[in-house]
Amino acid sequence: MSVPFVDLNPIHIPIMDEVNYAIKRVIDSKDFIRSNVVEKFEENFANYIGVKYAIGCANGTDALELALEVLGLSQNDEVIVPVHSWVSTASAVHRLGAKVVFADTLIEEYTINPASISQKITSKTKAIIVVHLYGHPCQMDEIMAIAQKHNIIIIEDCAQAHGAMYKGKKVGSFGLLSCFSFYPSKNLGAFGDAGAVLTNEKVFAERVKFIANCGQISKNEIAYIGRNSRLDAIQAAILDVKLKYLDEWNVSRRRLAHMYTKKLAKSTLITPVEKTGFYHVYHLYVVKSSRRAEVVREFEANHISCMIHYPYILSDLKPFSSTEDFPNARTYQNQIISLPMYAYMEEHKIEFVQKFLSTL
Repeated sequence: MSVPFVDLNPIHIPIMDEVNYAIKRVIDSKDFIRSNVVEKFEENFANYIGVKYAIGCANGTDALELALEVLGLSQNDEVIVPVHSWVSTASAVHRLGAKVVFADTLIEEYTINPASISQKITSKTKAIIVVHLYGHPCQMDEIMAIAQKHNIIIIEDCAQAHGAMYKGKKVGSFGLLSCFSFYPSKNLGAFGDAGAVLTNEKVFAERVKFIANCGQISKNEIAYIGRNSRLDAIQAAILDVKLKYLDEWNVSRRRLAHMYTKKLAKSTLITPVEKTGFYHVYHLYVVKSSRRAEVVREFEANHISCMIHYPYILSDLKPFSSTEDFPNARTYQNQIISLPMYAYMEEHKIEFVQKFLSTL
């Protein structure tokens, strides 16, 4: 038997009639860009998260860049980001011309460490990007208090946390702006690249929309130096169908995660934490092992797929090379392993993985 890291068939097959119908309606309409289908998904997704506005764009990286761009950053501005994240979190800041300032993470939750944020704030700090990594919400009460004290903008990177909640409130509804990726393997994924920027502020929503649409405020009326980063109608139609099932799929992921955690209780692997007030949606189920190379070899020998998210902290990557110390992130950098995780993972595959894990 082999176990894939991700299998989308269990969620796609039951809804394909709905998806195909939604796609056909777009094709029949011949209205592929900035259509009412896109607007409908934007409205539904904004309502789901609990904010006023959602603006679709081409992908999650563009969402981050658009959110930063509307802030009017300059090369003298600093943006604090977690040192452990996907590269887009930091590269978006760099591409907009501001300075990336890394903060350490929490050793159990893997999210940005509020204490480290406080240590990195200077008079040049313009914004903080918090990443709800692996589907686990950040410690938003502490982070929001820091931001308010220093009058700093919060941007949420929610690319891995669709439907995650902190104290009953969905992530993506805390910051001035929040960014989502709908990459196919995300908890809410398109059939290609797609993304969105969310906000409660009309002025920022309009700016994002105009910049993402080549700077146009109306046909051929250019008010901004813009770019082409639009969510197309076919992807919006697919996402709107899938949005109805997101909570159900997250429940399935949580069930699998809790099964993993129970089975691994007596193993040498360190399992994820889920503290009171945090609703983890397990985009990834990440364990730690001090003998990672050996564990990964055993996985491969037993045809169980696993991955490492991520093999390097961002300060170790060539574009951001830094000798600064990040003790928490550095401690687990060589220990983390992501186990197979997807909604409706088949029972016999779960049992096979769990049987193997119990021997570690």
